[in-house]
Amino acid sequence: MKGMRQRTRKGLFWLVAAAAIAVIVFVGRSFKAVSVPGTVVQAREAVETVLAAGRVVGEKSVPLSFVRPGRIADEFIRDGDAVPADFILIRQDGRHEERALAQARIALEEARLRREKLRTTDLPEAEEKVRQAKANDAFTADYFKRQTELYEQKALTQLQFEQGRRDRELAASVLASAENQLRSFREVQSAQADLAVARAESELKKAELDVLDTFLKAPATGRIVSHDAHPGEFVQAGQKIVTFIPAASRTRVEIQVDEANAGRIKIGQKAAVSSPAFPGQVFSAEVERLGAMVDAQRGSFPVRLILDGFEADLLPESSVSIQIELGREPGLLILEQRFLLQENGKTAVFVAEGRRARKIFVSARDLGNGQFECREGLRNGQIVLLPQGMRDGLRIKPVLPPE
Repeated sequence: MKGMRQRTRKGLFWLVAAAAIAVIVFVGRSFKAVSVPGTVVQAREAVETVLAAGRVVGEKSVPLSFVRPGRIADEFIRDGDAVPADFILIRQDGRHEERALAQARIALEEARLRREKLRTTDLPEAEEKVRQAKANDAFTADYFKRQTELYEQKALTQLQFEQGRRDRELAASVLASAENQLRSFREVQSAQADLAVARAESELKKAELDVLDTFLKAPATGRIVSHDAHPGEFVQAGQKIVTFIPAASRTRVEIQVDEANAGRIKIGQKAAVSSPAFPGQVFSAEVERLGAMVDAQRGSFPVRLILDGFEADLLPESSVSIQIELGREPGLLILEQRFLLQENGKTAVFVAEGRRARKIFVSARDLGNGQFECREGLRNGQIVLLPQGMRDGLRIKPVLPPE
């Protein structure tokens, strides 16, 4: 019986000891400060923005084709290639056109040589013949005049007189023929030579165009969407071979903005454009045009932005994110969204007061870029704590980011 009482006392002793240890541990933990990430609120310049999503505006695609039927000889592109203006995309077999071009060049050279011969040889010779014929005509005219006088004086026989008259008529005929030939060279053959050269030049130009038509070129700087003909294939005139999108001089983006911001967005406001295809890269832009009406179903209105230049990396119709800068204001208390706590439609934050955490309610305005302006409830220089696991009166040790 006595041993049983001793064992009972020992059991009660250890039970009380364990309870005491638990109380000590609990009290120790209650008074131990919890390390909590925080930040010091300081007045600084705030940038108010509007965030929206949109797409790159794409130019309308253009179908490209050959003007004449033919067999494809070469291709110099792949789908998706960016090409400059006049870049050769595809070439037809142009051996027939090249032979015709060579013949046209020969024909033009011959026509020019004939015209040159007419101007430098035939015309001078004809002019010399006219000069000689005129001299001979004048001589025979004078000689026949003397013969006529002698014949009238009976000093010349009838036969001699008739011979002189025939010589005179022959000289006049030779002169008339020489003058006719010179006139023909000057008025007819020269015009015909000029016409022949002009015709040969026209034929050469046509032959050159025919050769050029065997090359399918980019009509402007742009991008190849697709091409549907390959070497060895025969294509018809007008058959779509290439789908091409011309590049604009500057890239444009269209977005839908919440109608609540309709009065805050202005033409000329700066914006930053980012694409999921190029993480970390930002393209500068500005507001170019505002929509004329609100989409009632979506509660938004369209806005078009123009980038500072042409960005070939931003493919037409690709999705982008936009951040439009509405304005800047100095001296505001700014908090990141992660420090705010929403309770029953109100906004609260935890601040450090001495070694304790205290919850206070604030008036916050969304700046549109993950930051909020705290207009009421906070003071410059206060330490704001992350709200996760926080409660009023919790003993804390704020952990501030390095300056």
